[in-house]
Amino acid sequence: MKKNYYTLHILADNKEKPFIRTFSTTTTRIVISLLAIIIVSTIIIICYSLPKALKYNRVSAENEQLIQDRLMVTKILSDYNQIRQMDRYIRSVLGPDLSLSSLDSLDFDSLFIPTGINNQLASKSIKISYLENIPIYPPVDGYITQGFIDDHIITEDNHYGVDVAASEGEPVKAAASGVVVFSNWTYHLGYMIIIYHANGYFTIYGHNQRNIVEEHQYVNRGEVIGYLGNTGISNGPHLHFEIWREGNPIDPQSMIYSYRRSDVSIKNSRR
Repeated sequence: MKKNYYTLHILADNKEKPFIRTFSTTTTRIVISLLAIIIVSTIIIICYSLPKALKYNRVSAENEQLIQDRLMVTKILSDYNQIRQMDRYIRSVLGPDLSLSSLDSLDFDSLFIPTGINNQLASKSIKISYLENIPIYPPVDGYITQGFIDDHIITEDNHYGVDVAASEGEPVKAAASGVVVFSNWTYHLGYMIIIYHANGYFTIYGHNQRNIVEEHQYVNRGEVIGYLGNTGISNGPHLHFEIWREGNPIDPQSMIYSYRRSDVSIKNSRR
């Protein structure tokens, strides 16, 4: 039986001797099959890798934004700690006879109150107990779906507060009396509120549907400051609640007793 062959001719423009190669049918089929396998494999790899590459870029961008938001919150905490340190320094320079109340004992911090409001409040006698300034009041009733995690390393696994699941639109209340130092939108936590309390405490309320308080506004413990929502990076309606003191995060479940009993998070189920 006569074998079939394929001959490849490559002719040069300068009329030199042409390049000629002869291949058998079997060899030709093998080469074509290998080329087809390479092309198909390349297409499969591209289809598999491209979504992952796009997802990586998106996650990287979200992580960068998260870091920026966390740095902003940390800066706010640092700024107010510096204010408290400056307050102590001024008092030490002016002497013990200075007739000003300690910053931690003020009913409200005049540093955060606009002049117009300050004059109005000056004529009122507002007395707040020590406990009013400690965040022990649950901002919303619900179930803890994710607990507090702090490995002392800046990683995505850290969770410096608790997630409290409840119905969307549920009123969010101040955990303690204090002054609103931030009430605006952030990429990660959506509509967020930060309240400064005396004794070095800060509380953070994230993913709100909307905020109803303004910066520099004084709020009482239990006062409605916003409504529970699903804004920012969130998988469902819940409140992200954090407690900080002197720049360090505190587990809200250690401060609020009712949250210990309503913990349905995975971490709690393993105990």
